[in-house]
Amino acid sequence: MFCVLALAGCKPGVPREIIQPGDMEDILYDYHVADGIPYISGDYKDISYWRQVYRDAVLRKHGVTEAELDSSLIYYYRHTELLHDIYQRLSKRLNNDAIALGATASELSQYEGLSSLGDTTTVWKDAQSLALIPVAPYNTFTFEITADSSYHEGDKMIMSFDNQYIFQEGMRDGMVMMAVTFKNDSTASQVLRVVTDNHYTMQIADDDRIGIKQIRGFFYLGKGADNNNNPQTLKLMCVSNLKLVRMHTSPPEQKGEGEDSVPQKLQPLDKEGISVQPNEIPQHSTARETEGDLSPKDDGSPNADRPKRVFERPTHKLQ
Repeated sequence: MFCVLALAGCKPGVPREIIQPGDMEDILYDYHVADGIPYISGDYKDISYWRQVYRDAVLRKHGVTEAELDSSLIYYYRHTELLHDIYQRLSKRLNNDAIALGATASELSQYEGLSSLGDTTTVWKDAQSLALIPVAPYNTFTFEITADSSYHEGDKMIMSFDNQYIFQEGMRDGMVMMAVTFKNDSTASQVLRVVTDNHYTMQIADDDRIGIKQIRGFFYLGKGADNNNNPQTLKLMCVSNLKLVRMHTSPPEQKGEGEDSVPQKLQPLDKEGISVQPNEIPQHSTARETEGDLSPKDDGSPNADRPKRVFERPTHKLQ
């Protein structure tokens, strides 16, 4: 019994010299707020300078030096399960803040309560929040969903998510890909470059009504064109409110029984209003006509050889 208690008491935790998870969550939250202040205040000209000013203020608020933060980040990058737990809590705080600032709950989770049997259904069963850092294998999240009998021909797949970056420096190089494989093994895909804090939406529809076989894709955070991967630099891509929705669509409107899909051609009529059969229609659509005489002929009169004034008019009247 004593041995069991001793082993339990020796369970490893976060070392004392490392910023503890709760404090790290508060610092990352304030970092996120600090990064947005220059944009709100309109300090675009010296945005890097002002961002650093606000971040230094965050460190002073929490009584932490930049060196202590950097060493703690190295520890959490090596223990990404702890970093993921921190972000899960951070994501909820940011979500609650968005509601408090005026976003409605339906805007943030408009498909959350949908039935799995409805015309519009959320089919995402994985985590709704992701935290990626530009270090393999923690820089990629892949997903794969196999269609079942609830999928219909003509379905549309819509993915939506919110993205926030918490970067000390470097280029933001996020990417999201979604691909839909249809029952004839053809594939349609869409790729998004995610470089800003924003709400993103992507969709793929079964326009040819073949039927969906599989949906797959990935979220990825690259090192950026600067290739700066200093483990002491905070680089975090935060994806939240992640949803994948399937929408049933109606087939094209069909013609009713007895209706012709091709409109009928107008039946030509003669000048008496009697319909003319196709084989009775002259070769030319117009005829030469003299003034006062539909059939000019030489009757031996003095003006017989005189050129006659002619004009064109249709021989058949269309109804």
